[in-house]
Amino acid sequence: MQRWNRFAVAGALSILVGVAGCASSAPETPAADRPAKLGPTTRRALPVTTRPVKAVVMPRPVARVRPVLPARPATVAKPAPAPAPAPVVAAEFWDGHGKCEGIASFYAGKFLGRRTASGEKYTGRKLTAAHRVLAFNTYVKVTNLDSGLSVVVRINDRGPYIDGRVIDLSPAAARKLHMIKDGVVKVKLEVVAPWMAED
Repeated sequence: MQRWNRFAVAGALSILVGVAGCASSAPETPAADRPAKLGPTTRRALPVTTRPVKAVVMPRPVARVRPVLPARPATVAKPAPAPAPAPVVAAEFWDGHGKCEGIASFYAGKFLGRRTASGEKYTGRKLTAAHRVLAFNTYVKVTNLDSGLSVVVRINDRGPYIDGRVIDLSPAAARKLHMIKDGVVKVKLEVVAPWMAED
């Protein structure tokens, strides 16, 4: 029994020695040839090259120069053209609009008994008058500006044809204005309705 134990121990030792020899006989890889384990902070070295590196020159930004424009002339508002002046109409050619002032005279003598421009016989006893442009049978109120007296006359003739005179009255109308003595007076004319006439 003791022999068996000896032999068993000796055999086990020999087996262990053989295994240890095999393990130690394996060639070891040098540390330089083994790949290094890269950690999270380890960087790979870039390969070194001998090629000349061409420097890249970035172009400088060119400032944009704006052209200087000539100053615009100040715009001046043109004044509105003045309205054309109304044509000046002489008092002798008053057309009945508004009022008119001028010199009045009366006519008789050789004109009595003749035909007026409207075809009536001129007697001088009616409240009539002569005017250059007013239509026949137009009624005009004539006011003496010196005395304030007025009379309504009917246009039935043409005249007067002396510059500055606006109406030629019959002797009957002249007496109403108290102008027989003076012959001519300054008057105001105004067209009125026929019902304002005295006759």
